[in-house]
Amino acid sequence: MSTADSAAQSTTPRSTFRVDSLAIGMIVMLAMTVLGRGIGFIRGMAFCRLMDDTDVGRWSMAFGFITLITPVMLLGIPGVLPRFTEHFRLKRSLTPFVRRIAIGTLACTSIFVTTMLWFPDWFGWIVFLQPQDNRLIYGVAGAVVGMIVYNFISDLNGSLRQVRMVSCMQFMQGVGFTLLSVAWLLAGGSFAGVIWMFAASCLVASIPGLWSLVRSWESAQILQDSEEQTNPTAADETLPSDDVPFGLWDMIRRLAPYATALWLMNLIGNLFELSDRYMILHFIPATDTLSAEIAGQAAVGQYHSGRIIPMVLLSLGTMIGGVMLPYLSADWEAKRFEAVQTRLRDALLAVSIVFTSGSAVAILLGPWIFNVLLQGRYTDGMTLMPMALCFCTWAALVTVGQNYLWTVEKGKWVPVAMAAGLLSNLALNAWLLPMFGLQGAVIATLCSHGVVMSGVWLAMIGCGYKVDMTLVVLSLLPVSLLVSPYVALLLATTIGLMAWNDDATRRRWLESLPDKVRSKLMPLG
Repeated sequence: MSTADSAAQSTTPRSTFRVDSLAIGMIVMLAMTVLGRGIGFIRGMAFCRLMDDTDVGRWSMAFGFITLITPVMLLGIPGVLPRFTEHFRLKRSLTPFVRRIAIGTLACTSIFVTTMLWFPDWFGWIVFLQPQDNRLIYGVAGAVVGMIVYNFISDLNGSLRQVRMVSCMQFMQGVGFTLLSVAWLLAGGSFAGVIWMFAASCLVASIPGLWSLVRSWESAQILQDSEEQTNPTAADETLPSDDVPFGLWDMIRRLAPYATALWLMNLIGNLFELSDRYMILHFIPATDTLSAEIAGQAAVGQYHSGRIIPMVLLSLGTMIGGVMLPYLSADWEAKRFEAVQTRLRDALLAVSIVFTSGSAVAILLGPWIFNVLLQGRYTDGMTLMPMALCFCTWAALVTVGQNYLWTVEKGKWVPVAMAAGLLSNLALNAWLLPMFGLQGAVIATLCSHGVVMSGVWLAMIGCGYKVDMTLVVLSLLPVSLLVSPYVALLLATTIGLMAWNDDATRRRWLESLPDKVRSKLMPLG
C-alpha cells in the first residue's frame, strides 16, 4: 500500500473515522461492479427476450431521459461533492457545506417533478416522440426522484472515500433492479412497471449508504494529527465544526464555476449520449408494416442490444473515474501534485489494456450471445458491436482522464470538448444515417467520440498534464478492435507486458496494492 494511502487509513484515539485506501477501494469496487454488471448483463438479455424490440427501445429512451435530466435539472449542485467535500472537511465546514448542497438539490427536484406532474402529455412527447399514458410519465418522475436520492447518498459516501459502502450500494441497486424487473415481466407486468421497479431499487439501495453516513458523521469531522499538520487553518481548535467563518455567498462564489462547468458537461454529455438514438428515432423511415415512430423505436431497440456489453465497459469506466476523483482531490489538497498525474497515467493505461482485452473477448463471444441468448432477433446489434466497444472504451478513458481537469478546477474545458463531439455527432448522423442506416449512426458516434477524446487530451496538456508516448498508445489501442479481436488481444498483451517490465511502473503498481496481495506478487517482479 502506498504511503499516502496508509496515512489516509491511520487513526488516532480522537477519531474512529476511516477512509478506504484507493487500492482496497478500487479492488472491492471492481469486484462488486463486475459481479453487479454481470447481473445487469443478464437483465439486458432478459429484457430483450421478455419484451419486443419496440418496448426495448422505449425502455432505452426512458432510461436515457432519466440519466439525462437528473444532473441537468439539478444545475450541477450535488456534483460538487466528490471534489470539494475533502476541502470543506479540512476547513471544518463539512456540515454546513453538505446541508446547503442538500437544500439546493431538494429545491431543484421539487420544481422539476412538479412540472412533470403538471404537463405529462408534453413530457410524453419529449421522451417517446408521442403522447403516452400519464401513468408512464408519473413512473418516469418517480424514477427521477429515486435516482436523485441514490446518487446524492452515493456521491457523499464516495466523497468521504467510503468506497466499500458505495460498491455495496451499486451492487444492491443493480441486483435489486434485476430481480424486481425480471420478476415483474415474468408475471406479465407492463412496461410501465419496469420503470417503477427501477425507482424502488434506487431507494432500497440508498438505505445502507444513509446508515453509514449517520453512523460516521461526527467522527468524519474530527481531523487527524497528520491532517492538521498539513492544514494550518484546520489546526485552530477554536473553530467549531458547525459554526464556520465561511459564509453562504463565499461558498457559492467558490463552487459556482465548478458547478456550472459540471452542469454544462452533464447537459452536453447526456445530449451527446442520446443524440444518436434520437437521430435514429427521427431519421429511420416508415416501412410497409410499421409507422415511422414504431420503426424508429424498433431500430433503437436493435441499437440498444448492440450496446449492452459496451455499456458495461463504460459503466466500469465511470465507476473508476468516480472512485478516483476524491483521492486525486485529496492529493491535490495535500500539495502532492506529482502523485495526481502519476495515478492518473497508470489508471488510463490499465483501463485501455483491460478494456480492449475484454472487448476482444466479447467480440469472439458475440455470435453465441446474439444467436443463442437473444435467439437471433438482434442481428443488427451484433454487426455494430465492435465499433460500439471501441467508442465506449474511448468514453471510459475520457471519463477517467477528465478527472485531472476537475481536480485542477479547469473543468470548463470538458463541456467544450463535449460540445465539439455533439456537433460532429449530429452532423455525421444527419449525413450517414439516410445512407447506411444503423451502421451510419454507429460510425458517426465512433468519430464523434474520437473528437471528444482528442479535445479532453488537448485541454489536459494545456493545463499542465505531462504528455508522453503512453497517452498516444492507450488512445490508439482500442482501434485494433476494428481490425480483429485477435490483433487487439495480442497488442493489449504486448503493451501490458512492456509496462510490467518497466521497473518504475511495476514498482508503482505493486506499492498501490494491499500488503497481502503485494507480497504474493513480489516474486513476479
